[in-house]
Amino acid sequence: MKTYIFKTLLLLSMALFISCDDFLSEPPEKKSNLEIKSVDALDMLLNHYNVLFDRSREIVLASDSYGLYKDYYLARPSRFDSQLQYILWFPELCALQTYYWEQEFLKIAYANTVLSAIDDLEGTEADKKRIVEDAHFLRAYEYFNMATLYCLPYSDENKSALGMPLKQTLVYDEDVTRKTLEETMKFVEDEMKIALETTQARDINKLFRLSLPAVQAFAARFYLYLHDYEKAAQYAGLALTSHSAMVDYQAYFTPKMRTYSSGGGTYFASNAASDYKFDEIYYARMLYNHTQNAVPSEKLMNLYDKTKDYRYDCFFVENYSYNRASVPGWSAYQQFGSIGIIQGPTTAEMYLVRAECRARANDAQGAVADLNIVRSKRYKSGTYVNLTTSNFPDKKSLVQFIIDERHREFPFTLRWYDIKRINSDPQNIVDKITITRDFFDFDGVVTDVNKTKTYTLAPGDKRFAWPIPNIDIELSKGQLVQNPYD
Repeated sequence: MKTYIFKTLLLLSMALFISCDDFLSEPPEKKSNLEIKSVDALDMLLNHYNVLFDRSREIVLASDSYGLYKDYYLARPSRFDSQLQYILWFPELCALQTYYWEQEFLKIAYANTVLSAIDDLEGTEADKKRIVEDAHFLRAYEYFNMATLYCLPYSDENKSALGMPLKQTLVYDEDVTRKTLEETMKFVEDEMKIALETTQARDINKLFRLSLPAVQAFAARFYLYLHDYEKAAQYAGLALTSHSAMVDYQAYFTPKMRTYSSGGGTYFASNAASDYKFDEIYYARMLYNHTQNAVPSEKLMNLYDKTKDYRYDCFFVENYSYNRASVPGWSAYQQFGSIGIIQGPTTAEMYLVRAECRARANDAQGAVADLNIVRSKRYKSGTYVNLTTSNFPDKKSLVQFIIDERHREFPFTLRWYDIKRINSDPQNIVDKITITRDFFDFDGVVTDVNKTKTYTLAPGDKRFAWPIPNIDIELSKGQLVQNPYD
């Protein structure tokens, strides 16, 4: 039986949730299909990085990394009006957004195409095994990303809460009812375990593809979210055994700095292109911030040593909104150009995962050693002084410092993930996190600048489960249900 990749299927990936009769009155014509004859064709499919990158305004705007300032709004309200529903967590409005949901299921459609076609194709068993493991890893990675956004935080209390619909085939009418959160995480873990069987080495020229260190690093991230600190530490250590390189940020980014002139001022900022050969990366995933202006909160900026920490010098453009708005007076955050922020697993993340797990296990010396490895590569030359265990009077202060270091290292990307896992942590070592924004009264349509209001997202709030798109709920004829917000 011949196998085809339907172009319509790839462009409209969420059609996978709707019956063929309802979504497509006729199947795509054969002349518009790409016939798959060999494993090489599937390999090319998974090389399509322009589809596999990440782009989520939800993750960029929702956490306490993002700053919402009344004066900035008054200076350029149009800059924020289309974003307020995300910044202020309005589920009914966010449910109108489809992009991220569709993008993630398109990647899963790629993986499902591989797994549906592989048995009938020409190719060696070794090549088939490699690409099957790659597809399983892709499914694990993307379903986990969606679960950390669209589902409640993982905890014993929430195990039976709504998880994800687990689409595993290319059949249009496959059941898409939402599994429980526990079933979703079990599926991710099973997919990940298949990928962990790979023997693929890390390839600097293909960091966006499967390798054993990449899967190990993802496993560390996965188990940290599930509060399984022993396994998180184990897999972080395995990833670091395979690859442990750290990049001196000052040496790397200084040659990439440039001067900009805009809005009547001159500003100095990084102009580094998204670097898919960046030596800390295990699995190349950049979060493309298509708001093109990640506004840093005061909380985020105050976490840095502003005179010694090169991350602050390089990634924070003080008093300059940088892109789109070009309004002097407010800072911007950028890392790789105006929109690229590292989101995939890195060596820095693995050191910090292991540091946190060691601290939780009362190995303060090991935790501080891992912290120093990361921080020594982030400070300006000659300015860093190693931390010692004497800097931390108790376990809570050490764990909190590591979590703050994660915020310094991964703002706008892993912070939403961190807030959810901290607020659901059964150990309760550090204080839970409430996000608060002081802004004008916004009713979902109109912003009343004559009235102020405090918006709060507290631990246990059901809005930590982002709404799935209403259109998909409507077209599923009752199979998909929305997250409850009462």
